[in-house]
Amino acid sequence: MKSGFTRRGFLAVAAASAGAAVLAACGGTGRRTQSGSAPTGDPVRGGTLTISDTQAVPSWQNQRLSTYSSGNLVFPVLVYLLYFDPKAKKLVPWIASEWSHNPQNTEFTFKIRPGVTFSDGTPLDAEIVRRNLDRLGKGDPARNIPANAYLKPGYDRAEVIGGDTVKVVLTKPNQDFPLRVSQLQNGLVAAKTLELDLTEAGKPENVVSAGPFVFESQVPNQEVVLRRREDYAWAWQGSRNQGAAYLEKVVWRVLPEIGLRTGALQSGQVDIARGVQPIDEPQLTSGGFQVLATRPTLGTSNWAAFRLNHPIVSDERVRKALQITIDRDEMSRTALSASFPPAKSILNVEHPAFVDHSKEFAFDPARGRKLLDEAGWVPGTDGIRVKDNRRLELTVPQDAQQAALNGAWEYIAQQWRQELGVVLNVRNDATFATAAQTDAEVPIVVSRISVVSLAQQFGGAGNTSTLVEEPGLVAFRERELNAADDAALAQIQREEQQYLLDRAYVIPVFEEAQVYGVSSQVNLEFNATTYPLFHTAWKAA
Repeated sequence: MKSGFTRRGFLAVAAASAGAAVLAACGGTGRRTQSGSAPTGDPVRGGTLTISDTQAVPSWQNQRLSTYSSGNLVFPVLVYLLYFDPKAKKLVPWIASEWSHNPQNTEFTFKIRPGVTFSDGTPLDAEIVRRNLDRLGKGDPARNIPANAYLKPGYDRAEVIGGDTVKVVLTKPNQDFPLRVSQLQNGLVAAKTLELDLTEAGKPENVVSAGPFVFESQVPNQEVVLRRREDYAWAWQGSRNQGAAYLEKVVWRVLPEIGLRTGALQSGQVDIARGVQPIDEPQLTSGGFQVLATRPTLGTSNWAAFRLNHPIVSDERVRKALQITIDRDEMSRTALSASFPPAKSILNVEHPAFVDHSKEFAFDPARGRKLLDEAGWVPGTDGIRVKDNRRLELTVPQDAQQAALNGAWEYIAQQWRQELGVVLNVRNDATFATAAQTDAEVPIVVSRISVVSLAQQFGGAGNTSTLVEEPGLVAFRERELNAADDAALAQIQREEQQYLLDRAYVIPVFEEAQVYGVSSQVNLEFNATTYPLFHTAWKAA
């Protein structure tokens, strides 16, 4: 099949749709690509930082912190036992000054740092940590609060030993446990919050923790104001600021329309705009703003996963044909920007277990057409492939958190149509995207995650990627949980990447990045999941 797909043709389409609303980004950090310059010198104390984000956060209860926006907003209020340092790429002490585990990964001990208090003045001691861990590991049915899905398997109990140490006992190995307790949904809260039900515990005024900021006020669905906690003095090990935050306040505003966020930055109404679309990056840079693209230290690339029981994509040859018929270099240059380089594996390049597999899914449309021929999909009279009177037509849902997705998948849709005779409908519908997470009739879904387990994400019980428990991946998951240490886990994840790509369960698309437009007056860094670190941020006078 001769292709009529050209860069010029794509750019013409992109230019025609440039004024349309585009979707907002989600992502991580570790490596940061920067255009523009930040203020230098000693941090300035004081001032208010205003950030525009993509969507409201309806609940602050731990297990409902499921969106990137919720991490941006609530992370500065919470504290955690451990912190994952994106530069050192390892866990470091935070509320736990020390931690250890037995060889079987069934017992974990955390020595609690002295002198830490919640914002209501109550002590953050070993007993309240024990209560938090039991709540996270078991849930609280009486209060309608679920357990954390990743801490629940095998969780038995937590107990206080020696007055300042908490021991967690599991009934089966879980090598992930220390890393899991550093994640957003596992923030530590005071007794006042623990005693509330799911609804009441989700109200921001009821979330009492020990972070560098506390909730001050809100206009529901529009704005939240956070206030500096003046006596904060227990940052994670290695933080460049060990005392109270430099900023006095943070104002977090909801601006769902991407053009409004960028416009608000350019007009000085906000200091930071999350989710800058690729087409706006040059304009911001030329206007003197910073464009910061941060990548998840433990994240994946932006990928598409196949629902393996769907009749159209159940054949590995079809999946492989689609996997290798994307010109990722061209896509990055024309539909995206330098902030979104071509994917080189399922894992992002910052991940400790990353292996470059890009040659294995390099652009090869001739082979893609051959594979579809072998699978029995032949071109119809209109050029669209058919088999058993069924067209090779797919629908992919979009994600309202990702600015780069729309351009990338419109590009891919054109390429598959021209090169393969495959129809891809790119559906920008938030309701459909949500329903698609569990709908086996949707053959392909798009996502990216801060990953601890590839096997759980793509083949474990209840996964929303493939919607099946694939035996090989189930076995990988057991190996992960039993891994002796981080090096052993990384080796398993290297094997998992190969396994997933060989079977074409996943299509890596582009390197995940969270792209922010930032005022030239703001000095900003990010955590390993790319949430802005308001604790260390500052504004020039």
